[in-house]
Amino acid sequence: MMRFHRGLGAAILFLFFSTSFLGAIEKRIVSRDDRVYEAFPDVTLTPSGTLVVVYRECMGHGPFPFSRLVVRRSLDGGMNWSNRKILLETVVSAELVEKARSWLPEDSLAGYQETLARIQEPWKKRASINGSQIITLTDGSLMLVADIGTWDNKGDVEYVNKMWRSSDDGATWATPVDLPLEREGVDPQLTQLRDGRILLSLGLRSKTGEATGMDVPGVTFSSDQGKTWTPFVILPRDEGSREIDETGFVELDDGTLVGFGRNKALEKQHRPSAGVKVISTDGGQTWEGPFETWLMGLEGRPSTGLLASGEVCVTYRLGSPNEMLGMHVMTQAAALLKTTAGVIPRQPNPEDIPAQLAQQKGEERPWYMTSYYAGRTAVLDIDRSVHRDSGYSGWVQLPSGEIFVVDYINDDAPLAQIRGYLVKRSDYILFPEGDLPWLHPSGQPFRAMTDGMARRQYKENRSRSIGKE
Repeated sequence: MMRFHRGLGAAILFLFFSTSFLGAIEKRIVSRDDRVYEAFPDVTLTPSGTLVVVYRECMGHGPFPFSRLVVRRSLDGGMNWSNRKILLETVVSAELVEKARSWLPEDSLAGYQETLARIQEPWKKRASINGSQIITLTDGSLMLVADIGTWDNKGDVEYVNKMWRSSDDGATWATPVDLPLEREGVDPQLTQLRDGRILLSLGLRSKTGEATGMDVPGVTFSSDQGKTWTPFVILPRDEGSREIDETGFVELDDGTLVGFGRNKALEKQHRPSAGVKVISTDGGQTWEGPFETWLMGLEGRPSTGLLASGEVCVTYRLGSPNEMLGMHVMTQAAALLKTTAGVIPRQPNPEDIPAQLAQQKGEERPWYMTSYYAGRTAVLDIDRSVHRDSGYSGWVQLPSGEIFVVDYINDDAPLAQIRGYLVKRSDYILFPEGDLPWLHPSGQPFRAMTDGMARRQYKENRSRSIGKE
């Protein structure tokens, strides 16, 4: 019995030390209403520090039989959230509801009737809301774009992309307008570039001469905050092996644009896949790729941007083999690699004793001391539900340096909920900002280095926490 107690005590002490010292990713409920399916969120941070989240309410992964576009605000870094504000609500046609009445649950029918009673415009009674994204522009105003499908009497669907604007941190919103695009599409992704242009990415319906059976990925630009848009530039594809879709973009320090997306080609073959990327060095007029990446299992809308450190951060649905919320952080040099075989050359660090000794002797340094891939993947959450559905996310970096991520997930709820995650650097690497090296464990001094990094970051996290209390 003494041996059992000693072992149990040691295990408890180890567990306590590990969780309190290294910490764990903090999870917060942004919205949970077990009567509706809350999904596909995005988030932005205003200059005043207000967090604004947008998401869709419906009754399942698809927007049936009703759908609502909802925003919430937080004034305290995501701890508490305002009551929801509905920007748009739609219902499918009465004919479709009647056909499905035999299998529709009572709460679906109740939600449909409740929504229908508030709708006045006829077009909203034959429509559904798909996806949305929100960004803070350089002038401090907010732009929100959503794609809405509308059906005619023949059952054919047409998509329109609507834009909402707010100049008071999302407290009020102007009447939405239809974007004057030459082509309509789905799954909007927004990025404002340093020259002021707004990049909008959409999956377009194919035309003659284009790939069929998929959403054709295209990008368009606006130089006047959405009043006018350029003709779409179609992103390249590699027939049969790489088809980029649902692409999120980032502008690097040298002006290069990189877009990360899911590889629909391998998904259609039911094969495990990683995300792919396209690269433009002329402001988005022409693109190279798609190229392979180390973003394993990317199967859903990557949310992409730069951290204050200059590193590239991507959150996404990590769908192999089950659905998780993944986050990949890489250096800009790693983001520019056009093959997964490419690596970043490394100069000897003070702790690289074997490399230093080899250099002093004029010998070639060991292969594992010469290069590395400067990127790291972390799993932020796992959907434990047997009817899993999660991983479409958005993120912002807070003034504290922590990354606030929003995602939808079924997990322990009967219907999908919106969760927030507060991610510290020490949650995915014990190394200062600006690089994500991999050091081979052949040199024992690395132990002291890792221990020192962990203790330093623990103290920094404790200082931030105490400052908040």
